Amino acid sequence: MCGVAAGDPDPFGTERTVRLTMGHIIDKSKGGDDSPQNLRAVCTNCNEGLQNTGLPKPDQIHLLAQVRRATIDDQRAVLNWLLQKFKLKVVE
Repeated sequence: MCGVAAGDPDPFGTERTVRLTMGHIIDKSKGGDDSPQNLRAVCTNCNEGLQNTGLPKPDQIHLLAQVRRATIDDQRAVLNWLLQKFKLKVVE
C-alpha cells in the first residue's frame, strides 16, 4: 500500500527494518474473508493503520499512459468497463 519492501528502513523507527505481514484487501469487518484472493502482503505499519495511506489517485496523464501501455485485451476491458459504467453504447 505504501510502497516499502521487506528490509527497507522503517519510516517510523530508523533503527529497525520493515516487516511484511498478511493483510486483507477487503477488511473482515466489511465482509471480507481469509481466502487467498482477499489477502496481500503489506508492511506492519499499513496493516496496523499507522500510515493510514491508500494509493494516490493517478493524474490524467499517468492514467492514460498506463492504458496506452496495456495489452489490447486489457484496453478493451477498460473500454467495456467505461461503457458499462457510464451506460454508453459504441456508435459504429
